[in-house]
Amino acid sequence: MTNNSPELQFLKDEVARTFGSRLETATDFDSLSVSIEARIGSLISVSTLKRLWGYVHPQARPRMSTLDLLAQYTGRDTYAALCRDLLDTSAFISAERVDAASLGPGTELQLSWMPDRTVRIEALGDKRFRVLDPGKSKLRKGDEFEAGAILKGHPLYIDCILRNGSTLPPYVAGRSGGLTEISLFSPASQ
Repeated sequence: MTNNSPELQFLKDEVARTFGSRLETATDFDSLSVSIEARIGSLISVSTLKRLWGYVHPQARPRMSTLDLLAQYTGRDTYAALCRDLLDTSAFISAERVDAASLGPGTELQLSWMPDRTVRIEALGDKRFRVLDPGKSKLRKGDEFEAGAILKGHPLYIDCILRNGSTLPPYVAGRSGGLTEISLFSPASQ
């Protein structure tokens, strides 16, 4: 395995996706090291991370134990398991889900994701939603959007948001780690 192998690049891309940011500065690698230790309970040194990403030279061939820890950070058991995912990146999703088409107008949902984001939305019918309470998210009260399936443990991808008559670009909620909570409140229970 070389430092430019497709498998290693896939691992680095998955780590960055899990981390929620590209790794471009020394501070990014400091934060990643802390994030890895918090998530899996094992430490990978900042200097090892910098060498692996080519931020500093020389680049050394990474140890398998380091690759396994990084794979665990992305939610896989081992680096070998992550490499198998590279070979087969398609799969059916089995997760707690809400089918937006089945929600009647007035049904409210509460969606949560890391770090400490909670949004309350109302179904408008025909897979459309309005934001009632944006919490600490980048959404705003009154924003409207369309969503097909809302899956726990997966990001919520929104093609466009309508805000005050303007269309905003695509938005992703829970990019790192997905939605952590989905709660439904029917109109009769409010």
